[in-house]
Amino acid sequence: MKNLVILHLESVSRQRLSAFAPVFPHTLRLMQEAACFDSYMSSATSTVMVLTYLMYANDFELDTSTQFHGARPERNNRNLFEVLQDTGYHADLVCLNGFPARPISLAAWSGELPPIWETNDFPQLFARLDELTDAGPFAIYVWNLITHIEHSLALAPMSQGLTDRVGRACGVADHAVGTIQAMLERKGLLDNTAIVLYGDHGDDCWTHGYKGGMIHGTEPYTDMIATPLAIRDTSLAPAVRNVLASTIDIAPTCLSLLGIDAEPAFPYSGVDLLAGTSPFAYSQNFTAGQPDSPELDIAKTFAITDDTYTLLVSSRGLAMFAHRLDPGNHCNLLHLFTLDGAGRPVLRSFANTTAHFIAAWIANRQSAAHLASAFVRLRDALRARVDAKRDYIVGRGANSDHALDRDCFAKIDPRGHEQFYGTHAPAPATDAAMPAFDFSWKLR
Repeated sequence: MKNLVILHLESVSRQRLSAFAPVFPHTLRLMQEAACFDSYMSSATSTVMVLTYLMYANDFELDTSTQFHGARPERNNRNLFEVLQDTGYHADLVCLNGFPARPISLAAWSGELPPIWETNDFPQLFARLDELTDAGPFAIYVWNLITHIEHSLALAPMSQGLTDRVGRACGVADHAVGTIQAMLERKGLLDNTAIVLYGDHGDDCWTHGYKGGMIHGTEPYTDMIATPLAIRDTSLAPAVRNVLASTIDIAPTCLSLLGIDAEPAFPYSGVDLLAGTSPFAYSQNFTAGQPDSPELDIAKTFAITDDTYTLLVSSRGLAMFAHRLDPGNHCNLLHLFTLDGAGRPVLRSFANTTAHFIAAWIANRQSAAHLASAFVRLRDALRARVDAKRDYIVGRGANSDHALDRDCFAKIDPRGHEQFYGTHAPAPATDAAMPAFDFSWKLR
């Protein structure tokens, strides 16, 4: 039987992996040997939610709770590691915890499984992994918390500033990836082990506001949810797979890799990425039953992503971003539009605008038509998902007072509108005053 190792890159987004590429040699080498899902979007912006959604292959697990802390999984599907244990695997979770006085408590790790093993000592961690891989088949979840903003504090005495500290933490995490892969190779286990490497969420270093100081657990902008996912397995050709993938797809894909027929029963479960993909990836920051957090200026937000756009909805309304052109999600494209009576975006008319804007939107109306079509498709799918979560809460007799109001899908989030246009807000133009664009010139 094939073994399984899941390597959890705590707080590592694709942007962070790129920004600190020189300190990630082992991780990048593993990814070169793997099937990499370049359009992977995490299902949540906080670690515990991501872990829960991965283990149970769906993002409804915590939605009946009105608060994040203390929320427990509904067990809509069986825990991935329970399934593996029942199939004959030695299932374990090992964690490098920088705060040994604060043991990890993880409701997603079922009581049917062995206790979480944790340490703050790297040699002990590697010794434990060496021991666990002596007998197979094994399924091991490796959670290295050193790259979490709090746990990286251990590296502060040897760092020069926050950027250096984060980079050093990334280097330490990469060293662990390399050591684990080398251990498997030394023991002749590498080619009989499926290795899944993924990032749980990114860190938004206050680019969308102070948020009470929070840098994750905030709204699911692309910089928070675009994280790495790579699967190294001898049955998979190394390649970049530019298809949408989500956290909830990891468990079904692992079971497929291991040849275990245990398709998740819950209707909103993830898919086996080796057999197909979904047209959208969904993300959220709070449970569906949780209220907004005005004291932190964080709104419960749901996101849907396709190959071009990310659409967010919250009590503030709708925001839409071209996530490849604007990976930081700073320009709410809906500020360029109004919603007509049917709820479709209509490009505003602008006078005295520049050739840049004319070339992007006015002279090529396909841009506006593409956005409008995608908006309707994404809005309808996201609204159906949010409705399903509300029905799920009600169906289980839980408190639905804080479920998102459907009216939120009919308004544009106004935040940033004034700053977006600034003091040079273009005046509305009549069709007769619309600027023309001359295509007769050529680039030289």
